[in-house]
Formats: sequence, structure tokens, C-alpha cells
Amino acid sequence: MASLHTISEELRLGTDSQTFVRSFSFTREASGEIPREEVFAIIELADRPSGGEDLIRTLFQTLQEICFVGQQQDPYERFETALKEVNAVVAEFRESLPNKNIGRMNAVIEFLSGRELHITQAGEAEAYLIRKGVLTTVTEGLSGDDEAVDAFLNIASGKTENRDKLLLATERLLRYATKNELVKIFSPHKEITAGLEELDEIIVLEGAQTTGVLALDVVTEATASRVSVQSKAEEQGNSIAKITQHVNRGIGWLREKLPEGTQLPGGGELKIDKNYVILGFLVVAILILLSVSWSLGGKRSNVKLEEVRTALEGVQTNIDMAKTRRNIGDKPQAYELLNEAEQTAVDLVKSGLAIEEADSKILEIRQLRDSLDNIRRYTELTPLVDLSEADTEVSLVGMEDFHGRKIAFDVHNLFDTALDVISGTTEIDTVSAIRTGHYFDDRDAIVFLTADDKVIEWRDNEAVIVDTDDETWKSAVDFAIYSKFIYLLDPINNQIWKYPRNRDSYGEATNYNENANLTKAVSIAIDGDIWVLVNDNDGEMANDILRIRKGEQKSLTISDLPADVWQQPKKIFTNDALKFVYVLDATNKRILRFYKDPPEAGTDSRTLIYNMQYLFEDLNEVRDFWVDSAEQKLFVIDAQKVYEVTI
Repeated sequence: MASLHTISEELRLGTDSQTFVRSFSFTREASGEIPREEVFAIIELADRPSGGEDLIRTLFQTLQEICFVGQQQDPYERFETALKEVNAVVAEFRESLPNKNIGRMNAVIEFLSGRELHITQAGEAEAYLIRKGVLTTVTEGLSGDDEAVDAFLNIASGKTENRDKLLLATERLLRYATKNELVKIFSPHKEITAGLEELDEIIVLEGAQTTGVLALDVVTEATASRVSVQSKAEEQGNSIAKITQHVNRGIGWLREKLPEGTQLPGGGELKIDKNYVILGFLVVAILILLSVSWSLGGKRSNVKLEEVRTALEGVQTNIDMAKTRRNIGDKPQAYELLNEAEQTAVDLVKSGLAIEEADSKILEIRQLRDSLDNIRRYTELTPLVDLSEADTEVSLVGMEDFHGRKIAFDVHNLFDTALDVISGTTEIDTVSAIRTGHYFDDRDAIVFLTADDKVIEWRDNEAVIVDTDDETWKSAVDFAIYSKFIYLLDPINNQIWKYPRNRDSYGEATNYNENANLTKAVSIAIDGDIWVLVNDNDGEMANDILRIRKGEQKSLTISDLPADVWQQPKKIFTNDALKFVYVLDATNKRILRFYKDPPEAGTDSRTLIYNMQYLFEDLNEVRDFWVDSAEQKLFVIDAQKVYEVTI
């Protein structure tokens, strides 16, 4: 059976100030056993809701994307899935409006897979099939009642034949023309452009104001090719006509410049001075060359403008597709589409073409990417405390909370702050450099770990070096406190050392880790489980957090990861009062938040779900952070200042 194609033309009879009509078509050529497929739609929004253009564009993009996804699936099922998503888009848009009302929407959507036709409608729109002198309303009975929630409810299906004519209209055409009139003006062997011209005259005479019609001619591939060639020939003919017009104008100009009584060749027997003959032919030749030059130059200009327009449309298409992928939870595909769109827009800016439009698209892309990753950006922050007021040479390494006071510290000193006031400075150690510090509730002290493997406790405004029952403390890059124990993270020995706190010192270290690879670990936090942050630079964030319980590494899944992976994650933070795990990505000046999904019943499995990130664009660096137990405030430090933000 011969392959069928469609030729489509649109008639749009004006719009009033409160109505707009948009049409759409997209074709996916045949591939292997999958036939040629096309989607057509025409939509009218009668009350111009705010954002209506974006709604229609999103609907079209949803159709284009979902109808052609998973071609092995039955075409009807794909079309049905696409309509469900379209209904969801309409519902979401309706909910975003203050009055929850998008007004009157009239629409017809058609999906053609080979000869298999599926069609639906909404509102007062109708579709007609004209075949062998008979007109049928193929959308009869598809609309729902006025209380229907979904815009598109039912689907009609059938087979197309060669020389079928399909009319998709935003309103009932039979109000303006009889069935016989429509059959006559859309006869099988008449081009649809001619039919639409006749229909236009009828509709205008009947006084219609906002009608939109998308006419389709179902033809063989050979007929479609012939019509395409004819269209190109008509375009070329129009170009030649323009050149001829320029030449005729040039000849007229030449007549005006010749001496009175002089005739052009063929115009009489009067002799013409040879200088005028040469001048005349030169002028004509120059005008012809200029005409051709103007034509080609205009064509080149039009081509460039067309390329820019096409590029911008492609950028917008990718943006709309990314929104659709976001709405159905496909973040990876959304990222890919946005990256492609951004690159095109950046190239336009670099080329100096459509800079304003491209910049606008870049901003929209970045805002959409922020929404995908739930990024909260902080700019122009005012410091809660500026430690340089106490020490101009201060270079902070960390911070901790102590009874609501923020304790900041550099490698040798502790700075005690209450609200925005520096209430005291304590020298912790003049020789050993502080690596990190944490609050020990059982001792009501801040415990510091130094680079040369000392443990120092600060309480009652005094710093004291504490011993262990071992000869020396084990080496560590970080530590955490839980109950009456401290846990030292030792990647060199692939171990977590567990120390009990005795009355005046710490007991002997015991091995805690049994099977986890900690050789690239950088930070540790405890909430009952032990969470270990790994910095292995493999580009896989899901591999960089380990979960250990009772000495054994347990199953952990990390889902919904953001697009930008961290380069050198520095610190992990949580406790048993928090429902989130926080990770500091110091390189990118951001803190990422992961929701701790409760453990699955009867299993050791847990899941961390990426939830949000806090990006500190204006800070030169982020060195450390702390989150309050109520999860309302986030405190961060750079080299000299403490900042507070609401989260």
C-alpha cells in the first residue's frame, strides 16, 4: 500500500482583542518498520488569560514530545498518554490563575501514524472529514459536559485514504456553509489553498470574526513532492518578477534622461547618437546587475534573519521541552535540553546576532535550571559578625554552636560571639593548629581536633588538652560525637576509631569500621547511622556518601541528584534532631541538602533524596557551616565573617 503524506494550510480569520488562535504541526519521518507520523493541532483561547501563549506553546511541545516517545508502543496508547499530560498541563495552568478559570478553550488535536488517525477536541471546536463527496463530523460526541475536569476526554480513531480532506476548525463551520458547499469547495482534486480561499469568502460574508481552520490534504508521496516543487517554482517566479520590475523601472528612468525626440531601439527610424546608445545600454546593464544584487543581497539578509529566527525558535522549543520533562520527573533529559539551548543562545550572543533576545533566553534557561535543582541564591549578605574587628589577621577554619552562641575559630584561637557581638577571645593552643571542632553535650564542651592529633576541650572559658588511655591519639581528618563517644575518621588506616569518654580522659580506641572503603574519606557525621563523605573525584555524587551502622557499610541510595556535580565536597553535617543531611561543596560555594527517607521496614536499606541547595554567589569562599536543630537558620563562615540566612 502506497505511503500517504499530508499537505497542510491554515486559514486564520482575524482575532479580537480577547482571543487568539494558534496552530501546530510536527512530522517524524518513517524509520524502519515505524511509519511516518504527524501531529496537528489548532487551539483558540477566547479570553486571553495571562500566560496563555506559554500554555499553548507548552501544550504543543508536550504533544510533539510524548507522541513520538517509545515508538514501539501502540500509537493510540501514545496519543492517550500525551493527552493525559496535556490535561495535566491545562489543570496546572488553571490552578496558577487567581480565579482558577482559563476561559473558553476550543481545540482539535490529531495524531496520524501511517494511515491510522486518532483525533480529539475540546470546547466548540470541530473536525470534518471529506471523502468521496461526503462530509462527516468526526469529532461528533467527543466533548464532555460543562463540569468535566479534563479538557480532552475522548478519542475517535479511523483510517485515512488518498485524497481525504480534513478540516480542523475552532468553531462549527456548518454555521457558515452547508455540507454541500464544503464538499464542493474541498473536492478531491482541488488544492486545499484554493478551497481555503473560497471558504474565507464565505465566512467573511457570514460575519464570523475569530475563526481558525487547519486544512489537511491526504495525498500520496509523489503528489506531495510535486506540490512542493510547484511551491518552490512559484517562489522563484516571484523573484524573477521582482527583477523584471526593477529592469522596467530602469528603462523608464533611461527614457526620461535621453534627449527629447530620441527613441529607444525599435521605437522609430530616427537616428540615435552612438554615445546615447552606449550610455543607455550601460545604464540598463547596471540596473539589471543592481536588481540582481539587491535580490541576492536581500536573500542573503533574509537567510541570515531566518537562521537567527530559527535558532531562537529552537532555543524556545528546547526550553518548552525541558519544562515538559521537568513536569514528568525526567530531570536528566531536561538538563540536556537546557544545556543545548544555552549553548545556542550563547553562540548567538557571541556572533552579535539577536543579543537582547538571546540574553533573555539565557536568563530564562538559568532560572529554569535553578527551579529544576531547587537552588536558593543568596546575594548581598550582611555579616552577622565580623571577626576581623577582633583580629585583622584572622583566618577562620570552622564554627560550632554553644548554647546559642556561635563559636568561630581559626587555627589557634576561639572567638565567642553572642548575637552580633564578639564577647570573648580564647587562645586554644599556640603550637598545634586546630583542624575542626564539635560540641560535646555530655561534657558541655567544645572539643577540638588538631592537625598533630591532639584533642582539646574548651569549657568554662578554658582550653584543656585531654589524654587517652592509649599512648597517643590515632590520626584523623575529622571526628563526630554521639552519646558519650567520639569517633575519629582515619582514612590513612581505613578506620573509624571509637573512644569512650571517661571521667578525666578518654578510654582506649576500638576499631569501628569493618568493611567500608574510607581511604578517600574527608568528613563524618552521626545520627545513629554514621555518614561518611568521600572525595574521590569520580564525578559520581551517588558514590560520595557512605552509610555505616554497627560497623558495617549498609545499603544507601541517593536519588534526584542535581545537574552540577561537586568537585571537592568538604563537610557532611547532620544529627538525630535533623531530618536532612547537608554537604558543603566549597569549590562551588554551595551547601546541598538531602532528605533522609525513613528506613524501609524489615531492611537495612535507606535513601537520601536530593532536596535543595543554597548558593552563596557573593562570598569569596565558604569554609564551614552549621544548621540549627529547628532547621530555620543556616550559619556560614568565610575567612573572617559569620553570616546567618533563613532556610
